[in-house]
Amino acid sequence: MQSLNRIMNFLAMKYDYYFIAKELTHSPLSLRKARVLVFIHLFLIFIAFSFAVANAFYPSVDSPATLLGVLIGLILTFIFKRFGNFWVSGNLLAFILFLLFLESVFATGGLYSDNLLWMMATPLVALLFANSRSGMVWLAILIGVTIYLYVLDIQSPGFYKSQTESLDGLYYLITYCGLFVMLIGIVLIFATGQSMIIRALDEKQKELSKQKAELSRQTQALIEAEEKLTAINKELEQFAYSASHDLKEPLRMIGSYVTLIKRKLGVDLDESTQEYMGFITGGVSRMEKMLNDLLQYSRLGRNSEQLKDYDLNDTLLVVMQNLMTSMERTDTAIYSNKLPVVRSSSVEMIQLFQNLIANSIKFRKPNTAPVIGITYHEESEQHRFMFMDNGIGIPEKSRQSVFNIFERLHSIQDYEGSGIGLATCKKIVNNLGGTIWVEPEKLDGTTFVFTIPKTKDN
Repeated sequence: MQSLNRIMNFLAMKYDYYFIAKELTHSPLSLRKARVLVFIHLFLIFIAFSFAVANAFYPSVDSPATLLGVLIGLILTFIFKRFGNFWVSGNLLAFILFLLFLESVFATGGLYSDNLLWMMATPLVALLFANSRSGMVWLAILIGVTIYLYVLDIQSPGFYKSQTESLDGLYYLITYCGLFVMLIGIVLIFATGQSMIIRALDEKQKELSKQKAELSRQTQALIEAEEKLTAINKELEQFAYSASHDLKEPLRMIGSYVTLIKRKLGVDLDESTQEYMGFITGGVSRMEKMLNDLLQYSRLGRNSEQLKDYDLNDTLLVVMQNLMTSMERTDTAIYSNKLPVVRSSSVEMIQLFQNLIANSIKFRKPNTAPVIGITYHEESEQHRFMFMDNGIGIPEKSRQSVFNIFERLHSIQDYEGSGIGLATCKKIVNNLGGTIWVEPEKLDGTTFVFTIPKTKDN
């Protein structure tokens, strides 16, 4: 069956290539009409050639100018292929058919000839292939010929082989004219409706083609933008590496020389100088930590192709072990329900949990032991986590900006840190396709909420 379809498609392509103008193949409506019109041309050539062959073998067969018919068919086919004009080709074909049928009508009985019915092909061809106006013109000509035949019948009763009364002629006149009008009217209605449907489908196909081209263009633009973004991210990673590696060298040198100066001068340093040197070494330490955090932030999401299923209960245990010292020092309590298995990076999930818990421990209320509650809810398409604490809370105006990189709500004297922790949390969650925010309804303490989309496996 597939081989047959390929053969038919191949023959259709060759048929269109040799007989149909290229500009007519772009529209389904035009291509359909062109194929039928060419088929009629080829059929007329075949009929004329068959009569020519029959006349050669059987000279007694009454055959018209068959070779002339073959030549006319070839000319009609060439004109349509060359110009691709339906109006010209349709009217030419209608004219040739009109002359052929008109000769046979006069030769076989005039108004009473059965061949008069075949003359309906003239307006039908013009209607279907040229346009409705041409069809109406040829219908008027056909009715005019029929009336002319009726007049001849009245004026010359004995002119034809079949002698009839004038009322018989009037009957045939009314019957033929009514039949012509009714048939052409029905064909016109159906042809017009079909043309409207096909034209609407054609316009819809053109619109879909434009949309497809636009989508293709947008896809290409997205690919180019992604390539540019990848290059920019690579440059940023290189910059972050340079910032964390190359810039740390002069910081270490500054710290080392300050330490050497303190050691060399020793007790000769007054209190103010020692304080100033303490500021320098403290600033160097903070800057070095900030550079390390910046490098870690820039590398988030680089190992997304290594995502695996991890049990977040194990992740929470690892984080609690990492923070055991600070938890014991502050008497921190952590409560959690059963956590799910999610597809993620183990290192990044540890960073996420550890940053949120460490944040709650750091921003605790004075003389109050931190209490952190971790709640998990399974939803239809995502995992939902809530980290609640009894700390100092976050002002309403800062609940959005708190996730910005280097964003600090307190001075370095009050709370240490680089201001990258929550930005890191946001980037980790976003890389997994989720969102993170601060719950606005919480009045006492802070509640961080984040979601992670489910995968097919979990």
